[in-house]
Amino acid sequence: MFKKSVFLILLFSFFFLMLSALVVFIAPAARVASWADWTFLGLSRPSWEAAHLGMGLLFVVAGLAHVACNRATLLDALRDADGVVVLFTRPFFVGLIVAVAVFVWSLGGMPPVGQLVAVSDYLKQRAVETYGEPPYAEAQRSTLESLARRMGMDKDKALALLRLKNIKAESANMTLAEIARQNGVAPGGVFEALRMVMEPSGGNPAGLPKDPPPGLGRRKLSDICEEYGLPQATAMSRLAAAGMKAQPSWTLTDTAKANNVLPIAVYEALRTEKPAPVAVEVTPTPEAATPQPVQEQESAPAQQQPTTVQQSAPVQEPTPVQAAPQQAPVAQPAQPAPGVASQPGYAPTTPGAVQPSQPGYPPATVAPAQPPAPAASIPATPPPGLEKMMLQTFCREYDIPLSVAVQRLARHHITAFGDMSFEELSLENNRTPSDIMRLVVGQ
Repeated sequence: MFKKSVFLILLFSFFFLMLSALVVFIAPAARVASWADWTFLGLSRPSWEAAHLGMGLLFVVAGLAHVACNRATLLDALRDADGVVVLFTRPFFVGLIVAVAVFVWSLGGMPPVGQLVAVSDYLKQRAVETYGEPPYAEAQRSTLESLARRMGMDKDKALALLRLKNIKAESANMTLAEIARQNGVAPGGVFEALRMVMEPSGGNPAGLPKDPPPGLGRRKLSDICEEYGLPQATAMSRLAAAGMKAQPSWTLTDTAKANNVLPIAVYEALRTEKPAPVAVEVTPTPEAATPQPVQEQESAPAQQQPTTVQQSAPVQEPTPVQAAPQQAPVAQPAQPAPGVASQPGYAPTTPGAVQPSQPGYPPATVAPAQPPAPAASIPATPPPGLEKMMLQTFCREYDIPLSVAVQRLARHHITAFGDMSFEELSLENNRTPSDIMRLVVGQ
């Protein structure tokens, strides 16, 4: 009775193990299945994965019990021609070599294992094209407020539109999965309704969005340019200006690997236009006129005049010949040419000295030097409210380029965006906000 039950349990567990393995083989990727609420025979992918693990465990236990119940048969397989049990027999080596050979063959991706993996990847890619994929990992677990902020949406408009689409959402603190479960739709359907109120998020005239859309790394550069209206020559010139080599037939990921950078760096190079040089015009302040140091006039030594502070000429008073006003460093004042004495009535100009005022002239004033702006120091301890602070706000306050902060986090396998808060980064990566801050500042 016991042996028969063990044998039947082993048989049935093998059947369900094969069924669950086939479903997991053809099922979409986990992120796509959760986003599209994919099911097979009424069961989701996580349910099938749990069933596969359970049947595998039952199959192992039943197999061990079957071996224990039929140990006499196992010992007969190890006996030699004289009936003596010998472990290292010819059948033993044949079975061991076949098992090890198939294991190593599978690790190398040799046929037919490599073809089976390719078929599974093809089915999963078709599922992505059919059902779509989330804008970022675990997007269905994000609250409506967090998703609206990250995707450049207004949460009030998002709530209003969901109500117009007959999708009930009590507050913006509900997750997309909860909203979808409450209304009997997939999280992807809720997101498609929200996309109608998506606001511009700083994209450039070429139409590239601020955050890269999902699946963009697997697309060719030529396809990206065609979809977003970016001229191919412009895209190649931008990448070349950033010091990256690229071909229109390369994918975004291939371009990143060829240049040993992150895919987000290639995407930012495609979005960024080299700014034109801007001329800065300095306007005088409405305070008292500040005299500027002048240079002596380049003329013959006989006509050379010393530099003086530019002043207004009084009535019926001779004014000395003034040089053309040009801005020159104070540390290098104009000196008369060698061998030429200064004219009578003028004091020689000395570095750092303020010339005295003459009768009938207003006194010359010197503007005080303004102290330089203090540079932002890297905080040794977390600032107040770090958990709610966005990454781009922190980088702006402490003068850290956002791209440098993103690359520093990427070295520790942390995917970050400028509009993510330190609390979100810590929850998604199982770290504290203080740890994220230390990685950002490079400590």
